Amino acid sequence: MTDAIVSAYERLVETVGAFNEKWPALVVGGMIWRIPLLTEQRTPSRISVQVLTGSDAIKVAVEALREFERDLGQAPGTVLRLPGYFILSGSILDEGRAVNRCKSELVDAIEAERVFRNVAVSRRSHIMRQALGKNFSLNQLKRAIQVFDAAPRQITFTWAGHTSGKERVTVGHVREVLLAEAHEKAMATGEPVVNSPQWIDLRSIANMAETDVLDVPKPIAPHPRAMLWFSERSRYDAMLHANLPFFVLDGQPAARIVGLKDFDRDARSAKRPDVKQRLPALPGGRFFVASSSAESVAHEPSAPDGLEVLSTYRESVKDAAGRK
Repeated sequence: MTDAIVSAYERLVETVGAFNEKWPALVVGGMIWRIPLLTEQRTPSRISVQVLTGSDAIKVAVEALREFERDLGQAPGTVLRLPGYFILSGSILDEGRAVNRCKSELVDAIEAERVFRNVAVSRRSHIMRQALGKNFSLNQLKRAIQVFDAAPRQITFTWAGHTSGKERVTVGHVREVLLAEAHEKAMATGEPVVNSPQWIDLRSIANMAETDVLDVPKPIAPHPRAMLWFSERSRYDAMLHANLPFFVLDGQPAARIVGLKDFDRDARSAKRPDVKQRLPALPGGRFFVASSSAESVAHEPSAPDGLEVLSTYRESVKDAAGRK
């Protein structure tokens, strides 16, 4: 079934190529903030950004939109981030939707193979690399392109420094992990397996079914986000994970732009006000009782009701909710 993954990827490459053929000729303004690639799976305390404009920004953006493999020296599990925006003289909404449909089809093909193999959700990246190559990044493949068929009155870039995600795993998978760790611990210490902390954890979930699910918290590295205002309301009309440039239409008066600044962890002390309280399933905080589906996308960017702008934005938010 990996042939379906390869075919979906080839369609994606072709569609992204058509997208990149059209939009550069429509650019009337824009800006990119280049962020250094992470060479290790650890976010530095400070991140300096480099501003690019004009043809330099367009060239870098074209490359980023079609880059699905990790760059030389880029750490596994990290992604290329290129926040920015382009103001266009004409619409590319249809082309943007076509790219996102291809991305969805690729993700669906990977998920179908995972279900066929009956393996954990965490194996999606492994399946994708088996089909496409060891250097491919699932996150770079699946992130949506954002296109708005309207002219914003303000665009603000900032850093999200206290965001967390989660992965859902079955109790059966947790038991396998804990049992393996218990044996490793016993071999290293010479103590009986039943005396290991992992064995105590196994006893804690003894009454749970193999198919029950638990949440595994996944801290997310600080990442750029963008807020857009199209209406006159005080709250933003759209908030994006600004990992790629987005596209808006030209309008008058020109949009007010608040650019992305350097990231400084020491200067950021405020925590998110909407942090969810999780119920531990095991001591130590590694696994938690699964939250309801209504809460599963709480960390995703949200849109207030009433945004009457044709865009890919609501489609991508709904798609994220459906794929948890």
